[in-house]
Amino acid sequence: MHFLITGGTLNPLKPDYLTALEKHGHTGTVIYPGEDLPDLGGFDALLLPGGGDIDPKRFDSRPLENKSETFDFPRDELEFKVFDIFYAAGKPIIGICRGMQVINVALGGTLWQDLPFQCGLSHSAPEGAEPMVHTITFTDGKTAKVNSYHHQAVRRIGNGLVVTARSDDGMSEALEDETRKIRAVQWHPEKEGCFGMEYLLERLNICDTPD
Repeated sequence: MHFLITGGTLNPLKPDYLTALEKHGHTGTVIYPGEDLPDLGGFDALLLPGGGDIDPKRFDSRPLENKSETFDFPRDELEFKVFDIFYAAGKPIIGICRGMQVINVALGGTLWQDLPFQCGLSHSAPEGAEPMVHTITFTDGKTAKVNSYHHQAVRRIGNGLVVTARSDDGMSEALEDETRKIRAVQWHPEKEGCFGMEYLLERLNICDTPD
């Protein structure tokens, strides 16, 4: 399958996403805010990757003073626009970290804007430290160890979505739509050796690992 992948204006997309897709027999094209939208009919699926905070106005909130990262408004505009197009077309959509939050907000959900401040929880190691790793538990009782790089998280769940995995402290770590091919995770499965890319693709019935 050929994926459309969104990038941001504040930092270039890391190559890990394309590499992870290629390992499973898929390809991707990256588009950045300000670029002309290609013919989206030429894409089979959408991948919304990780990144910074979403403008809280999109879920009827105000920024928390000194708790929000710099907002990438052009990226918000691009990602919510292409989400709506792929959603209306019924095409597969994958969300990773920020991408999971975009999907949730696009479907009417909300976010915790800062887990340490609002919940007393930490899901990201200090800068320069080793990445945080914690356990998640799926609704079928299975567990996995995943990385964790986020200070925001899904709060109220968006329309049509269900939580399929949680961290031990109760935060939503995976979402899916039971009637559409929409799957998202809060961690970064594209990183080498991390669980989850197969999980995302298998849920969409598009996992194809070359021999």
